[in-house]
Amino acid sequence: MSSRRILEFVQRVGSEVYPAGHTIFREGDAPDDTMYFVFSGEIGVYKGRGGSEQEINRLKPGDFFGEMALVHHRPRLATTRVVSPEARVAVMNKALLLKLSGGSPQFLFNLLRYAISRLLAAEDKLQHTREDLQNEKRARGIF
Repeated sequence: MSSRRILEFVQRVGSEVYPAGHTIFREGDAPDDTMYFVFSGEIGVYKGRGGSEQEINRLKPGDFFGEMALVHHRPRLATTRVVSPEARVAVMNKALLLKLSGGSPQFLFNLLRYAISRLLAAEDKLQHTREDLQNEKRARGIF
């Protein structure tokens, strides 16, 4: 099931429209048992680095975010902000997620598969970055 199919399941959930620049949550915020699904617009994901924020990802319709705080009840790992003129986002709490997944175990399975795919892609990117840094050190004669 693609992110589009996941979105079809989530269409049953109410949504919010946020204006450009609206911060949905901030890095370090306490978890509130909610995750989000992007229906329209774009959401920037930012990580604090050296006293400033750096965009690390851009989420588009069909993407979801915030699931880590929902599942692990840990502080938010990044800041999310609307970067398009507006964004329509579904807000799903744990109770609603369990209710929706109870009606369709396939939904929960596909949501999990999609989340794992994102984690694997992030791991690949991290590995390439490590390799690039090692190659750069070798080229400079630094070990």
